[in-house]
Amino acid sequence: MEKQAANELIKECFENYRYKLLDYCLARLNGERQDADDCVQDAFVVLQCKLSDGEIIENPRAFLYRTAENFVKQRKVANAKSAIHTVPLEYAENISTAFEDDYLKAVDETDYDLLAEELIKTLNEKEKELYDLRYCRKISVDDIAKLYNISPTAVSMRLLRLRDKVKRLVYEKGGGCSE
Repeated sequence: MEKQAANELIKECFENYRYKLLDYCLARLNGERQDADDCVQDAFVVLQCKLSDGEIIENPRAFLYRTAENFVKQRKVANAKSAIHTVPLEYAENISTAFEDDYLKAVDETDYDLLAEELIKTLNEKEKELYDLRYCRKISVDDIAKLYNISPTAVSMRLLRLRDKVKRLVYEKGGGCSE
């Protein structure tokens, strides 16, 4: 699609759908205005990027709603995860955690660098190499995928399994929770 036509289509969509799309997102996000605004804006940005790349969008209204719905779902998940780890301020003062003196002493005396080295030694060669590439050399998932000639999704899955294994090893050594 030519640039002028793409700009006209975006302008037309913005004028015709932004308020209805905002209402839709507000309803799906229980009235969270900032989140709804972000989802609408993100949907229009995606539309603009697709059109700039020369893609033809047969039904821009449906595309915007589907895209906004995807952002709404992502926002709901992010908000739910955030809520799990957030304690309302009025309850925070009533929460206290008692630590045993032995536990505090053990934490204070733990050489975490040595523990990390010990755990890495227990990994097989492929896991060590993957660990080194991602966490020591800070190579991106996409670049690791190219190096191994596999998909980025496969690399992400291998990294997930590696993190789970390391968590399990830490837990077995008594250094944390198993979650």
